Amino acid sequence: MRVLCLHGQGASPAIMESQTSTFRAYLPPTWSFDYLEAPCDSEPGPGLKGIYPPPHFCFFDKYNPEELEEAVEYVREVVEADGPYDAIMGFSQGASVAAAFIAQSPTSIKFGIFICAALIPPITALSEELVKTIGTFGHIDLPTLHCVGQHDTCYPQSVELSKSCESSLGQVLVLPGGHDVPRDDVTSRNIAHAIEKCARRALAMC
Repeated sequence: MRVLCLHGQGASPAIMESQTSTFRAYLPPTWSFDYLEAPCDSEPGPGLKGIYPPPHFCFFDKYNPEELEEAVEYVREVVEADGPYDAIMGFSQGASVAAAFIAQSPTSIKFGIFICAALIPPITALSEELVKTIGTFGHIDLPTLHCVGQHDTCYPQSVELSKSCESSLGQVLVLPGGHDVPRDDVTSRNIAHAIEKCARRALAMC
């Protein structure tokens, strides 16, 4: 199982590899993960400064439809060059780009994993309409897993994204904590179990 991984704003492939290491340890050893470096330089994301050294990257500095489309095209080129991939997994901004890519690009991708999805930083998304932007990429009719932080300030965006996915094929897993990937053993096992369930559902549809 090959998984393409998209990191969050102000992060990097190495940071996402670290963030996901605990739950990935419970997935089959035959699975492989490729971490895509976003194309734009960035300041470190919230909570990352002083913890993870530079460089830091983002898919876009501030959301607008044109920059999102450029990010989707960037991912599309990588998939065409390095694929096929069975799944795509994104954290925060990476999750929103992954969702837009799936909605707009027919590929070999069989399922999507969205962790703490956020298109717009919560400090900016002050109106309900801005929050709902993340749900306007198009309908996603693949199996999906939505990992949502119980106390995440981007929680409403994760919920909106889940609404744009086929409900009969989607799972929502509420995680303890905020805008991060919990590393405790119980939660890590739960995430891995939910991912495998999503993968089995996707393979059954092939």
